[in-house]
Amino acid sequence: MSFVFIRKRSKNYIVYLEYKDPETGKKKQKNMGSFEKKRDANKKLTELKDTIYKDDLLTPSAITLKKHLLDFLEKYKENLSITTYNSYIRICNKYIIPILGDIKLEDLRPIHIQNYVDDLVGILTPQTIKIHINILNLALKRAYRLRLIRENVIEYIEIPKSRKFKNKIYNQENMVKLLNISKDTSLELPITLASGLGLRISEILGLTWDNIDFNENLITIDKITVRSNGKVILKSPKTDTSIRTISAPTEIINMLKDHKRKCLESKLKGIIRKDNNFIFFDKNGNPIAQDVLSRKFSRFLEKHNLEHIRFHDLRHSHVTLLINSKVPIKVISERVGHSNINTTLNIYSHVLKEMDKEASNKISESLFKLG
Repeated sequence: MSFVFIRKRSKNYIVYLEYKDPETGKKKQKNMGSFEKKRDANKKLTELKDTIYKDDLLTPSAITLKKHLLDFLEKYKENLSITTYNSYIRICNKYIIPILGDIKLEDLRPIHIQNYVDDLVGILTPQTIKIHINILNLALKRAYRLRLIRENVIEYIEIPKSRKFKNKIYNQENMVKLLNISKDTSLELPITLASGLGLRISEILGLTWDNIDFNENLITIDKITVRSNGKVILKSPKTDTSIRTISAPTEIINMLKDHKRKCLESKLKGIIRKDNNFIFFDKNGNPIAQDVLSRKFSRFLEKHNLEHIRFHDLRHSHVTLLINSKVPIKVISERVGHSNINTTLNIYSHVLKEMDKEASNKISESLFKLG
């Protein structure tokens, strides 16, 4: 298989053909022309690509987008987490394949993908549509590398713009109120871990007793819950920075001690029959799904006439409280498991802008209003 490329030599643009010598099996390069202007070199490049495409291309007449997509995902799944792989398969089977699957790769055009995307606008969020586009882009990049298609048609697609979403948060007063109302309920500990430590819902439900160091007041986050093929399982977090050990307030450690004592008592009484190491588990002793806790939290807020926020917004409320308490951004970023400090800065830029205004006002009071 051969390919062509442009390389600048001195003042000229030279088009090269690289191919494998059929006798020796070694790669060789051949000068196909030298041009003063880059546009002339690009023109020659396109002509050569067309020639190579006609001569070398494996005939893809029998290959449909459906066949290529499923083949690609099967070979690519080792690069994906199990939840991402299952999500991609679900999107393909529910959306992409029923609409585009029968189109032959050689017949696929930008208009097919653009119409598909346009039809999803208003049905799915822009963020979700981008996942569909990403799946197609990854698969068609592979098809292009394998010379099954002349070009990756995704490059011409107009992607819907995402609306900027401002996280809803509870201020300190509302957080204290929520903690008080949740006292002595099944939601007290999950709510406390989210608002007091900024843990993600999947991290809370993935905690096991060996993650708690009662002597040093430390909590290690090294597992999360995910749903796989209808079953809730534990797996490692997506990023290395999400695996972390953080110090916890004494009040939270005491709550965990009390919870552990109650679990042991329930086991002795036979109320809990399945022996497990989970801190949170369902009536069958299995880990709890994230959506189950989210819905329970939503009903709890409605029942007590509290302003509706997502369970995940407790994490945002926690970080905002730390920022307002002047905790260094680097410390916050490491505690909540962000991949880098820029992630924290980007997510909470609106809070930092308010602090910047506050800093300006303090300088004004300190320097210009003394007289």
